[in-house]
Amino acid sequence: MLKINFEFRKGIFFIRFIGDMNKDNYLKQEHEIKKIITENKFRYIVLNTNYLNKIDLDGLNCILEICYLTQNAKSNVVICDKTNIINKLVDSSIPNIKDEIEVL
Repeated sequence: MLKINFEFRKGIFFIRFIGDMNKDNYLKQEHEIKKIITENKFRYIVLNTNYLNKIDLDGLNCILEICYLTQNAKSNVVICDKTNIINKLVDSSIPNIKDEIEVL
């Protein structure tokens, strides 16, 4: 099961993924995330993957699509990934931090 927590604080939009992110459960929420990002035109977005238990290739692609969407919307996106796995898979093309506090 995947839960997604949204928070807007100090001009930064935080998206926290919690649980298992796979093809079966992220599709329902992917559209909502994209709609929120395009309608609100946030300048700064943090994708927090620290609370993910599992992620499959489709889940990783979802995160990459969100990153490209934010870049096309002229937003700055940062991935919060304490394990650095996602950063290694995307060849360090997206800024990475280990904890949300680093972005504030």
